[in-house]
Amino acid sequence: MYQPDRGVNSALKNPLPSQIGGTYRWFTGSLAYVLHRVTGLGLVFFIFFHILSVTKATSADPSHYDLMIRRMQEPDFKLGEIALYAALLYHGINGMRILLIDFVMVSTHRNKQLFWACVVITVILLIAGTIPLLLHMNVQPFFAETLPGGSN
Repeated sequence: MYQPDRGVNSALKNPLPSQIGGTYRWFTGSLAYVLHRVTGLGLVFFIFFHILSVTKATSADPSHYDLMIRRMQEPDFKLGEIALYAALLYHGINGMRILLIDFVMVSTHRNKQLFWACVVITVILLIAGTIPLLLHMNVQPFFAETLPGGSN
């Protein structure tokens, strides 16, 4: 039988999610783990598709690159930029928290406080960095009619 580390009563009230009809109580450690993995996978996929799109745009024709840059300056890409910035912030700050817990602190009894400090720092930096992203207007080239898709 599985020996729970939180006590028998807690294990009976919160069975493992693999059990049929079971529920799982989210702890700060599991929340930090899931968020770290999701943001890491998101960043890996972003880097892959970013390199792929830039490579394809520059290898075919330079005008394709200009068209791609113009498309990425449209307002619907702002949400993606903000999500990317949030993922980078959380993943980086949580990575520093993990290093601190693994290599500096002797005991992990401050894990919950460090996680919430990580969240607060992430939110503060996200707000501070989102303001310039939202205020940045679309950059239009000086000679818009010379680019593909420009007004003729």
